[in-house]
Amino acid sequence: MSVMKETRKRSILKSITWRVICIAVSILISFALTGQWDIAIAIGTVYNVITMILYYFHERIWNVVKWGRI
Repeated sequence: MSVMKETRKRSILKSITWRVICIAVSILISFALTGQWDIAIAIGTVYNVITMILYYFHERIWNVVKWGRI
């Protein structure tokens, strides 16, 4: 039985598409709290760029963890 692994490109694309959703949600929540689009966009963008990078490394680490695989 072969173990399927994700390519780095797939992990990057998953990170980007998920972050697009998260950026939109973060911006909308920030706008709801501040009432200012410029601040909301800044918060949403900075937060999500950082978490996108962290998510990529999180995925790559989990690709080498054997726990929970059959």
